[in-house]
Amino acid sequence: MTTVFSTAFSTAARRTSLWWRRAAAALAIATAGLHAATLGEHAAASPMVGVVTVAMILGCLYCAGHLWMRGSQRDWGLVAMMNVGMIALHLTVMSPGSGGGGHHGHAMHAAASAPPMAHAMSTPMAAALATAALEAVVAVTVLFYRSRLDQPPT
Repeated sequence: MTTVFSTAFSTAARRTSLWWRRAAAALAIATAGLHAATLGEHAAASPMVGVVTVAMILGCLYCAGHLWMRGSQRDWGLVAMMNVGMIALHLTVMSPGSGGGGHHGHAMHAAASAPPMAHAMSTPMAAALATAALEAVVAVTVLFYRSRLDQPPT
């Protein structure tokens, strides 16, 4: 009886995992599209910001491909880190009255030296940040539950 339950649970977990991976990959592709929609705005502010935006588009597509195909712990960790990093970067660079950077640390120096974007956030950028927040929550949740499944029984 336990093997039947265990097998059924394992099959259901795999199907759910596939669904979450594909949903997160679709979100990553949507985020790449939202970055592409803001590319002109970013490139007009600074060519360097445009280059970073292109790098983010490629990063989103890279993660989407990996999530679609396998969704390893490393892939989910990368998705979580990239999304939290993107949110932090945007909030730091766009903070009004801070000259674009708030407190200038070594890791944020390039972002902080970018021209401030203290104007109202565009709709695609707001959508990208909301999508990044959703992706980060999904990735952290998946990592949390996967790490619990890997624990030996006590």
